[in-house]
Amino acid sequence: MSKRSTLRIMMRYCLLACAMAMPAFGARAQSEYQIKTIVLDAGHGGHDTGCRGLSANEKDVTLAIVLKVGALLNKTYPGIKVIYTRKTDEFIELYERANMANRNNADLFISIHCNANKSHTPYGTETWLMGLHKSESNLEVSKRENDVILMEDNYQQNYDGFDPNSPEGYIILTMNQNAHLNQSIDIASKVEDQFARQGRTSRGVKQAGFLVLWRTTMPSILIETGFLTNREEERYLVSQKGQNEVATSVVNAITLYKNEVEGTESGVLLVSSDAGTDTDSSKDAGVVAKGAESPLAAADTDQNAKTIAGSALIYRIQIAASSKPINTKDPRYASFKDITNDKSDSGMNRYVVGHYNSLEECNTALAAIRKKGFRDAFIVAYKNGKRTPVYNNP
Repeated sequence: MSKRSTLRIMMRYCLLACAMAMPAFGARAQSEYQIKTIVLDAGHGGHDTGCRGLSANEKDVTLAIVLKVGALLNKTYPGIKVIYTRKTDEFIELYERANMANRNNADLFISIHCNANKSHTPYGTETWLMGLHKSESNLEVSKRENDVILMEDNYQQNYDGFDPNSPEGYIILTMNQNAHLNQSIDIASKVEDQFARQGRTSRGVKQAGFLVLWRTTMPSILIETGFLTNREEERYLVSQKGQNEVATSVVNAITLYKNEVEGTESGVLLVSSDAGTDTDSSKDAGVVAKGAESPLAAADTDQNAKTIAGSALIYRIQIAASSKPINTKDPRYASFKDITNDKSDSGMNRYVVGHYNSLEECNTALAAIRKKGFRDAFIVAYKNGKRTPVYNNP
């Protein structure tokens, strides 16, 4: 690539980055923003097997995990549209995965992968976002994931002449620091935190030039769920227990992120991986949607579910919220005899119903309320009359 061509491409991406950043200044207020669509991307597929362990192919492990994440999201957030870049063993070009997210105006793009190393020693999770690689090891990871484009037809045209083996190409590629960098860092940090809570070794949040994230126009991350080249970690990632825990950690991170960006002031109840996230309908019936804007795994699920006796802690269910008061005499709310407005300090009208001493009892009521059509209802907690995060209480 000539210096003149390099300069021309760099100028074009500088302009593109500026153009992508402009809408952020006119974005909706945080309290008005809602996550409505999430795209889940199972890395590799078809003739692209990805990395390999002793017995497992990356493409199979990523698909199994993505389907579990999607099943748990559907249980937890019936109102959120979950889109898969693939649900079967098929080859999807990297640019088309980003295009799917863009066409559907997704609010979040999550790509699931497995890591590899020439040595069998490395293990642990990493979550990546689009950016300039800080080390040779970061560059090598992005090169490995990007090499798949060499299997695509017309890859030079589809990726504007990008060469996955050219250091110059990565400098140009990573100049596309879009308007969602901070949000991507936020969700990535939450994913790694949830992995750590499950007892995994977190290798942290990192940046590099990933083509699958390159053209996405929303917060986007790539999760390396572990090393298939590490024998112990491979056994974990192919097991139902391991896949359920990974899926739970990802959904838990989404819940905390959703609660944060939507400006919800309620507590968040995390789902437990013990509940199971199998996609088979006979198995995933045990996955109970438990949560303030939904789920997440607390360290001790027995403690979460026990009845709080003799304390000032109670659980209620929020069924609606509005910046303006709503008419509680409306026929839609006729079945609620104890609906009250718990107005927040910022003036948000939050309508809650019920009084429950245990999460188990409240969870049963939540399921019934959602069946009535209040699909976004969720559990909140009060201690000594004040709201408190659900998951922070014994």
